[in-house]
Amino acid sequence: MAFVILGLLMLRNLSQYDIRNVLQQKISPFISASLGSIQAALKKLENDGHVTFQEVTENGRRKKLYTLNDLGREHFMEWMLSSITPSRFEQEVTTRLFFLGFMTPAERLAIIRAVVAQLETSVQEFSAASVEANRKEVPENVTSVVAYQLKTLDLGLYYHQSMLTWFEKFAMELEAELGGEQT
Repeated sequence: MAFVILGLLMLRNLSQYDIRNVLQQKISPFISASLGSIQAALKKLENDGHVTFQEVTENGRRKKLYTLNDLGREHFMEWMLSSITPSRFEQEVTTRLFFLGFMTPAERLAIIRAVVAQLETSVQEFSAASVEANRKEVPENVTSVVAYQLKTLDLGLYYHQSMLTWFEKFAMELEAELGGEQT
């Protein structure tokens, strides 16, 4: 959540309610956030020195308007280029994709290539697990349970293969753009 907020603050200063509205309108398929989680993330970002705020009055109501500072901007950009946490893969990939426009063309390509590499590893792991699972003999009393466990494994493989195909195509688009800029 913190990096999503930092990315949004790269665009403009926002209140916590503005952040919630942007999340609901633009990012809701990928991230759901309550006001409580937004408040907690903003408090941590403030304590870490990544954002500042000023209290303003708008339409007779006081609110805190959060601003990204240089340290926060640097922290966000470093995170964009850092390794993706495997346990948070989907959220981190969608967040980085959403904010990819802040990066240089070469950085964009590096980020997407890293995503492709992780997806290739995931596909290999799912494939190996599927081969292994299909080799095992299954006792009759659990055949139907195991059948659905195998379907779940198949879904994971399909999902990661689909993502891999999409990101490989996207990497080729970025390579073409980068090649065009170098000529």
